[in-house]
Amino acid sequence: MESKEQFQLRGYVVNKDFLSPQECEYYLSLIQNYRRQAIVPEIYRNTKPIPLRYAVIDGARVKSDLKEIQQLYETVNTIVNDLMHQKLAPLADVKVPCNVNITKKGGTYRWHYDRNAITALLYLNQVDGGEIEFYPNHRITLPKAKFSRLQGHLDQLMQYHIVRNTLGQRILVKPQPGLLLIMCGDKCLHSVRPVTGTQDRINIVMAYDYPDASFEIQSQLNTYLYSTELVKRSDPNYS
Repeated sequence: MESKEQFQLRGYVVNKDFLSPQECEYYLSLIQNYRRQAIVPEIYRNTKPIPLRYAVIDGARVKSDLKEIQQLYETVNTIVNDLMHQKLAPLADVKVPCNVNITKKGGTYRWHYDRNAITALLYLNQVDGGEIEFYPNHRITLPKAKFSRLQGHLDQLMQYHIVRNTLGQRILVKPQPGLLLIMCGDKCLHSVRPVTGTQDRINIVMAYDYPDASFEIQSQLNTYLYSTELVKRSDPNYS
């Protein structure tokens, strides 16, 4: 793992061997057993230029039914605290803190910034395609209007291909068993490229923020990300 200073400067860190192959197989077996017994919502939102197409086991179900994965979330919390030089906490909204994302062939994840300060992505298997493409520290943030329409316009500007290539530093990470990527999620523009093989891409998404953090867009964004319900707005990241 890189130093705290390197993380603060770069906005992300990669640990390629956070879990052993045997540990990855263990967690994959837990997830597969869960999928055989429960319905996992498959989400599709027709966003441009990259749709949101994936299946998700949300944090509430992880906490109640996949307790071993919840323990991983708590372990990574200590690593995040060390990198940040301060204590970050699990999000109060039980659906969000620790999810299992399952991306089938053709699945993608739209360009976006996260609502929370730090996101950790833990990969459990290797697949064809499904790379995360991201641009660290690539955001003009309005400190007092993070979820405003104006912030949405600025974020859209930063997503344009010419702006990304001119102002941003593109990082591409391929799914590898046991790889842990920790990034400043609300400052890092990121998306997932299409999965091209037949094997499902499975990773654990862990979110952390400062104590007492609140999110104006919590309810509408949760509906958008974790349910198959229709939503009124095409991008509920902004109020």
